[in-house]
Amino acid sequence: MVTSRQREMYRLIRYDYYHAGRLLHLMGNFQSAGIMLGYTIETTLKAGLMEAMPEKQWNDTILKSHDVRQIFRKCISLNLFYDVAVSKDFLEHINNNFQRYPSQKVTIFEHAKKSNIVIGNSADWVYYYDDLIVQLDQHLLKKTSDHSISIIYHAIRTLETRYARDILRENAFALLQFNEYAALIRQNMPEFEDLKKQIENNLSRGAGFYWNPDLHGTITYEDIIDVAKRYSAKTFELPKWTMTQGYMKAVIP
Repeated sequence: MVTSRQREMYRLIRYDYYHAGRLLHLMGNFQSAGIMLGYTIETTLKAGLMEAMPEKQWNDTILKSHDVRQIFRKCISLNLFYDVAVSKDFLEHINNNFQRYPSQKVTIFEHAKKSNIVIGNSADWVYYYDDLIVQLDQHLLKKTSDHSISIIYHAIRTLETRYARDILRENAFALLQFNEYAALIRQNMPEFEDLKKQIENNLSRGAGFYWNPDLHGTITYEDIIDVAKRYSAKTFELPKWTMTQGYMKAVIP
């Protein structure tokens, strides 16, 4: 049985991975970002496995794997994350960018060449990661009914911190759930009145404020919905190479 303390400690690790990965990706440091975001997804999937598997099985081979595709399949077989919508292409993209050693990268590039896949990235592709991570996080929260497990709950609970604002900045998928998380936070307020007041003041600003706290009033609810529609992890397709007038060209869906 996983305790709330264990969930919280593991969530803190996932929180740090997600924060670092988002910042690196938005800055264009895709190699490092892919590793940090890959770890975010890997450890979130494994948080689910820890809930579904007896502790004596936590050293199982699957829990030692870093292949998010393999881990995701194991989760599905245990009736975990069945409500998560993500394309096979996006899971492959995550895996391609999660390689840490030269030998792994050689294997990935050889496979990409044979499959005519472009190993590429774009700063706005972080939003696909946001969709998947928020979906996984919400599943864990619903499964356990324990807010200590949730990255997004923690971010919205600590809106005064730079970490939280970095995670929520331009994060359409998390901000669309802002009111839902805010209601849950209000049900679990701390005893100290000054802390209650701080949390309530932060929550009262609303989701739009945290899209970009430095530029207030620059986003509408409809704009946030539009971003979420354009960057669904379910619709992600890997770019392919095509020959156009004698030149190779990457075709991005």
